[in-house]
This record gives sequence, C-alpha cells and structure tokens, in this order.
Amino acid sequence: MRARMYRPSDEADLVRLASAAMPGWARLRYDYAAGYAAAEALKGACEIVVVEDGEGRMAGCGTRATRRLYLDGAPQDVGYLSGLRSFPDARRGWGLFRGFKAIAELEAAAPNALTFTTILDDNAEARELLTSGRAGLPKYSPRGRVVTYALAPRSGPDPERASFDELEEFYARESPRKQLFPVFGKTLPPGLSADDFFVVRRGGRVAAAGAVWNHGERRRIFVDGYMLRLRVLRPFLNVLFRFSNCPLLPSPGSEFACSYLAYALAENDDPTLFAGLVEAARHICRGRNLVLSLHSHDPLTRVAAKFGGWRYRSDFLTVEFAGRPRDLRGIPYIESGAL
Repeated sequence: MRARMYRPSDEADLVRLASAAMPGWARLRYDYAAGYAAAEALKGACEIVVVEDGEGRMAGCGTRATRRLYLDGAPQDVGYLSGLRSFPDARRGWGLFRGFKAIAELEAAAPNALTFTTILDDNAEARELLTSGRAGLPKYSPRGRVVTYALAPRSGPDPERASFDELEEFYARESPRKQLFPVFGKTLPPGLSADDFFVVRRGGRVAAAGAVWNHGERRRIFVDGYMLRLRVLRPFLNVLFRFSNCPLLPSPGSEFACSYLAYALAENDDPTLFAGLVEAARHICRGRNLVLSLHSHDPLTRVAAKFGGWRYRSDFLTVEFAGRPRDLRGIPYIESGAL
C-alpha cells in the first residue's frame, strides 16, 4: 500500500468509491456530475490523498480541506477531515495508516490552527475505528454533536437584500464572536455569490444575514431506497407531510433536492432574528428543501426545532496531529453546505 496526492486521472475511481449509498433509514448517496474534486472543493481548499495497492489499484481516499474561519476572534486557517473511504476488500491492512501518514505530513508542512471532523450517527464502523486510539491515527476528541435539519420550502415574499458593503460591515462586526464562522469577503465558496445573501433589518440596519447556497451539479443527493416499513408507508406519509414542514420523501432513485442555509448570523444570536432568517431562506429555495446545521449546545437549536422537519445527528470531533492539542472554547458554528 502507498499513498499519493490526487491526479485528474483518478476521477472515475473516486466517483465510483464515493457514490456508495450511506446506511440509514433512507439509503442516501451523492452524485458527482461535475466530478469528485469539484464536489470536494465545496469544503474549502482541498488536498485529496489517494491510497493504492501494490498493483496501482485505488484502495481508498481522504480529504484535508482548509477554510478561513474565525477562531478565538481572529481569522485563521481551520482544517476539516472528510471523505475517508475505502473499497470493502481494502479495509484490512496498512492502507488506512498510509493515508493518515500522508495527511499528517500535509499538516506538518502547513499546520492548521484547528482541525475537526464529523461522523454520522449511522456510521458506527468509522466511529469505532477512528476513536480507537490505535497507533498511527491522530487523536479524535469528542466536542459535542451536530444536529442537521431538513425543512420543506415555503412560498412567501422575497426577503430583503443588502449591498455588498452592508454585508461586509455586518459580518466584520458580528462574525468574530462566533467560533468557526466563515470569513465573509469577495471570495466565496463555489456556487455562492453576494447575490445569494439576504438580510433581516431592525431600524433600517442589518441585524441578521444569511444566504441560500445551491450546490448545483457539483454534489447532489439521491435516495437509493428505504427500510422496508418506510418503503410501504412512504405514499401515506407524503400525504401528511404536505401539511407540515417535513420534506416529501422522494421515490427510490430520485434526487432529494436541497439547498443550504449558509453564513447564517443574527445579532447576539437573537432567536427571533434567527427564525426570520430560516423562514426567509425557505421562501427563496426555489422549490428545493432547506438544510441547516447547528451544534447541539447552540441555544438556537430550540428555534430550529420549532420548525419541525426531518433531522439527523452527527458527532463533532477535533483532530490532533503530532501531540498539538488546541482547545475549542465556546459553541462552534456549523456550515452544513461545507461538510
């Protein structure tokens, strides 16, 4: 086994590896119509590590993404480890450790101020392995949970907009107090522009702002199938869901169309302002479901819970390389579209 960096010629194998359905009551899979590297770029500046066997066949992969986020009040480079995948016949042996050794070397050459990851509740195999403390693995430290909400779109008036200067002033004022909040500027993630932002005003000034981020063809979610009971009940449940905030359950093989609430920030985490952001985002989802995530310790989860909808949970963990611990104080902001 050996590890190396991504090459464009890896695309077909990476898409095949990453398109496997994820376990759960609904078997979800990602579609990478624009290519694997293009989808990973949603997470930040990405370095994709590929592991291959002695015959040069791909065995697995992993991504180290770096974004400019606020950490302890200052913009810093923060890493996100994700996309750890392997083909079933390559899950034994040294492949995992070769991959982590390569990621550790990237971290040593250009260390991030903090690195974190998330692990879905249904991915018990990954959780058990990564937190096992086995030699060759970095240290994974639990830092609470992530709650992700999926809400049905809702018709309504177009929300207020703001100039770029207004947005820049608002985020420069409010972002530093929020751990891991993305730095707003002229360079935004792929598929997101200043035109996608909307605001809630108080007394004529911007008091809350956010954006609806549509990934387009870069990364779409499809439903491969459902557990038996849900497969039988799906048509009846969808009748009920039409009168609630729950997204409809698409037929197997269909896309779960969604956009993401991004850069969502309200003055002093005001619950009324945050609720206004969520409601406004649902109005401009253009028929797509709205997805947003919050840390489980965030008081705003009480606001999001009132909307109902579907929700799922993940573990939030910091990752420490070479004995360089970094404490994470406060409640982190979670950008679901960049996970």
